Amino acid sequence: MEHKIKILVICVMTAAIIFGVIIAGNFFVGHSLYYLAEQKESGVNIDYDVVSSQAQWGTENLSGMETVKVNGTVCNAGDKEAKNVMITIIFTDTAHDRIVRKAVVEGADLLPAGMQYIEFGSEYSREPTTPKTLVDTITLIEWKEDGQLKTLRVRLPI
Repeated sequence: MEHKIKILVICVMTAAIIFGVIIAGNFFVGHSLYYLAEQKESGVNIDYDVVSSQAQWGTENLSGMETVKVNGTVCNAGDKEAKNVMITIIFTDTAHDRIVRKAVVEGADLLPAGMQYIEFGSEYSREPTTPKTLVDTITLIEWKEDGQLKTLRVRLPI
C-alpha cells in the first residue's frame, strides 16, 4: 500500500513540474506547447490575420507585370465596439521610388466579442526589377474608441 502511495505522489509531482515548466516557458519566453490566453484590459482588442505575397506573372499574362497582394481579416475580441474602422494598405516600392496608399475599408463598425469580422484585400502592380526587389507592405488599422483615434500598424515581411 505504501508503495502505491509513493508512486502516486511521484506521478502528481512529475505532472506538477511538467505543467510548471510549460507555464514558466510561456511566461518568460512567450512560446510554449499550449496557447494560454493573456488577460486584456477592457476596451477594443483588434485581432488580425494578414498575409502578403509577391509574384511575377508567367507566360499566361502577356503584360509581364509583377503583383503584390495583401489579404486579411480583422475582428474585435474586446468588450467595446470599435467605431469608424478604416483599413489602409501602404505599398512602399523603393525600386520604383513609389509609395502607394490604398484604402480598402472605410467607416465600418466592429461589434465586440468577435461577433463579426471584416475581410479585405488589395493589390499593387509594377514592372519587374532586375535583380528582383521586394515591396514593403504595411496594413494600417484605425478606429475610434471612447472618442479617441487608435491605430494598429501591421508590417509583414514578404
